[in-house]
Amino acid sequence: MDGIVHFDFKGAPLKINYLETVFKNIKTWGATGVLLEWEDTFPYASNLKDIGSQRSSVGAGGDGLYSIDDVQTIFRLAKENSLEVIQLIQTIGHMEFVLKHPSNSKLREAPHSPAVLCPTNPESLPLVTSMLQQALDAQPDSKYIHIGADEVWHCGECAQCRLAAGASAGGAAALYLRHIQNVALLLKKKKPDLIVLMWEDMLRSMTADVLKSYNLGDLVQPVVWHYNPIESFSLSPAMWETYRQTFPKVWIASAYKGANGGSQVVSPVGRYVSNHEGWLKEIDKYAFQINFVGIIFTGWSRCFRYDHYSTLCELLPVSLPSLKSCLRIFLKRNTSLPMEESEEVPESELSSSVQRYVDLKDRCHNFLHSDQVATWFNRWQIENEFTNPLQIQNVMQFAKHLLTDILVLQETITPQLHAVTGRRSADEWIGTFLRPLILQLSDIYETAVRRMNAGASVLPKCIDF
Repeated sequence: MDGIVHFDFKGAPLKINYLETVFKNIKTWGATGVLLEWEDTFPYASNLKDIGSQRSSVGAGGDGLYSIDDVQTIFRLAKENSLEVIQLIQTIGHMEFVLKHPSNSKLREAPHSPAVLCPTNPESLPLVTSMLQQALDAQPDSKYIHIGADEVWHCGECAQCRLAAGASAGGAAALYLRHIQNVALLLKKKKPDLIVLMWEDMLRSMTADVLKSYNLGDLVQPVVWHYNPIESFSLSPAMWETYRQTFPKVWIASAYKGANGGSQVVSPVGRYVSNHEGWLKEIDKYAFQINFVGIIFTGWSRCFRYDHYSTLCELLPVSLPSLKSCLRIFLKRNTSLPMEESEEVPESELSSSVQRYVDLKDRCHNFLHSDQVATWFNRWQIENEFTNPLQIQNVMQFAKHLLTDILVLQETITPQLHAVTGRRSADEWIGTFLRPLILQLSDIYETAVRRMNAGASVLPKCIDF
């Protein structure tokens, strides 16, 4: 089976010199290709300029990644490491990076959500076609393309789609399938040998007859994704039977990061290896019925691929031990792979700093929710000046110590983040994980200083009960 490593650029696009190192590593670990999910980091041009990395002088919301030269360099680096390049361009769901722009808001399926493209709007298909064409133009020798199509949470909601769904025997599902069919047909017309991949979660409840009526078996190869650990790993036998009847070739997708909670910063290797153990068991179970041709090791930058606006989760440097372990355990059956089991993934400075953050966050949480603060420095006591100077001094010193540690960490980790990703993404990580702690500790420390200056030498205020 092909082993494709997914890079989710929408959250924290990676600097090219860092990608070069990663490509070399994953090839050694057994990967055969990369799946590049660009979203707003692709340098769309012409009528699409506003949705991509070239919409301002800094690009990609402030990260400055990527230019068309950068894209070509990434392709070249992948080829130099014998890695197949597959581009992922969303075509109906997870379209926030397109539909958030006022000029495209009319193409939303649901006015309150920029997630889903309206499949019946006459401007929708030309928009998607233009996006795909620009991606293919950048990669003339492409063998594959991935059209996304997962988690289409709104379908058949706008007035036009309700009418179209009501007039169709397939209802809202027919609108989705017709859109996928049209996208795939246009791609095949442009490049007949192109292999079109898609996430298949929206197909799971459909029958083989329905899927065949749209000729999906000839147009696309589905990618079945499932990220649970082995103890809760479960996929429907009925789904596999439907896919057996419909699709000559099937891909699967696991996870090596980004599937363990919305704001996690470290990747527990055991949890992700367990997901791959579940997949190995599933493949053994269905190997005689399904033609499994490849696996995509997904690594989401925004957890579970919730949407364009969700917070950052595990950064790639922190997740490399997980990725290596997952590649090794899944691809170990291929005896041609070099298996240096004693080889360790070098711990990067950024990875070490993130672990320091995890430890420091626990210390801060324990202090902020400690009996010491609750007993002698709660909000009522501060507001009523009912505080003990000795205890205030203890709180102040503890807060100052933690605040100093976290400010030092911020100074250390900032250039480390900038070395891996763009300035905006680095600022987002710091603003999400460090700044809230800094603000809470600063508030306690500054309040304690004021109380000490105001009344450290006198008895606490007497309150009549």
